[in-house]
Amino acid sequence: MLLAALCLLLLAPAPAAGAERAAAADALVIAARVREAHHPWLRWPRFPDYRGSLEALYAPRGYAALWLDRAEPTPQARAALVALDDARAQGLDPSDYDAPMLAEQARLLAAGADASAQELALFDVALSVGMLRLLSHLHLGRVSPRNVGFGLDVEQHDFAALLAAAVRDGRVSALVEELEPRFHVYLRMRNALHRYQALAGDRTVAPVAVAGTLRPGERFAGAAALARWLGALGDLPPAAAPAGARYDGALVAAVERFQRRHGLEPDGVIGPLTARALAVPPAARVRQIELALERYRWIPDVGEQRFVFVNVPAFELLAFDGVDPPEGPALAMRVVTGRAGRTPTPVLAAALKTVVFGPYWNIPGSIVSEEILPKLERDVGYLAAEEMEIVAGDRVLPETAESVALLAAGEARLRQRPGAKNALGRVKFLFPNPHDVYLHDTPSQTLFRAARRDFSHGCVRVEQPEALARWALSDQPEWGPERIAAALALPSETRVEVRAPTLVLLFYATVQARSDGSVSFYEDLYGHDAELERTLARGHR
Repeated sequence: MLLAALCLLLLAPAPAAGAERAAAADALVIAARVREAHHPWLRWPRFPDYRGSLEALYAPRGYAALWLDRAEPTPQARAALVALDDARAQGLDPSDYDAPMLAEQARLLAAGADASAQELALFDVALSVGMLRLLSHLHLGRVSPRNVGFGLDVEQHDFAALLAAAVRDGRVSALVEELEPRFHVYLRMRNALHRYQALAGDRTVAPVAVAGTLRPGERFAGAAALARWLGALGDLPPAAAPAGARYDGALVAAVERFQRRHGLEPDGVIGPLTARALAVPPAARVRQIELALERYRWIPDVGEQRFVFVNVPAFELLAFDGVDPPEGPALAMRVVTGRAGRTPTPVLAAALKTVVFGPYWNIPGSIVSEEILPKLERDVGYLAAEEMEIVAGDRVLPETAESVALLAAGEARLRQRPGAKNALGRVKFLFPNPHDVYLHDTPSQTLFRAARRDFSHGCVRVEQPEALARWALSDQPEWGPERIAAALALPSETRVEVRAPTLVLLFYATVQARSDGSVSFYEDLYGHDAELERTLARGHR
């Protein structure tokens, strides 16, 4: 209905000159709406955060209308209305920008309906508020990441100046496109949104319920329905759809592909976790993608520098040589992240500064008090067995009861010496941040084989530390592969400053759109999706 109204508006002929109306929007009404930062027509009527932008938009023009030529919506007003209606394609809700109401008002004006100067003023301000909200939300997100505990800072933009110039130059549509995040992963996510929106509207397929546990080779009356669902999701090629009522062959292979995309053990067995993922309706996946798109808008501009991208729910690290080049990452590896409910890995962006070979592990006080001191009470030889030492300042203390007492009182600290038992492994990667987290190697390599890998105290353990070290130091010829291998083997600490500007982004998105066209979905490990949903439900200002 809204799209039809917009089409009629765009195709409507201009009134004959003799029929033109001389009505003009009331500048005093526009000024009052801007000053009060409140509009009675809007879904979210209060907009104090946009008062300054609206003043910057209207004050230089004496609070004359921006979007009207006398009583007619201008071509740029029509372009703005199309942009507001197209917000759905970006994972945004057009009604948040009052697109349906504004389209109807514009249709009436284009059809020659009488409107008072006050009503024209209200239309003009409403369209300006909608556009400023859309531009800000599209480029920076609807929610400040700091408001949901994420350590990311969004850029500041003069959206009023950008919008005024776009209206003047007749390029409102181009401005909207320019402010959309341009990195490839965002564009892939947007394409995934369109695909799942179409799937949500397709009544010929539906999720499949599987009771109990279904193993390869067993009879399954719902095999045909499962094949249709997996085919719609892209996990089962059309030509491979089974004709019988048995769970085997291509159907099992399709379930394994589905499991990989959902961060599950790809064993082909449909147990409770796989059954639950198969039963998720596409509308829920649409919302999951929309929440991920919101977070992707928070990603800071990395410029031309390299960056490391760790997606916590995916337990994955990607290293890029530039701004998400189309050829994909230079490195991809599994990671272990912080425990859900106890020691979650924070979301933040910081510069990679140092690679430390043969690191000491300076053990956090929380781990000392909660885990190590109780072990010392039971086993006085624990420190020696784990190659740990108590330190005061730069002095290593003897392993005595008095030293342990100083440790318990917080007057000494505990560290683990470089070596085979060191919890940080052979190398760590430092990017100074308020949480004191970092990337590091680990002697516990078997953990990388688990499908769910939230085992750490908050830091991120990397599967291929030597490859990451080579990449981080790749523009420093004195640190070639042979020297890096030698440094990894030394039982002593060596610090190397990273010269190439490199950003580390610890991120959180439960959806990942891949370059091969597949879409991966993950568990909301820390409940961040649920929290963002609650924050968005409180509305916009």
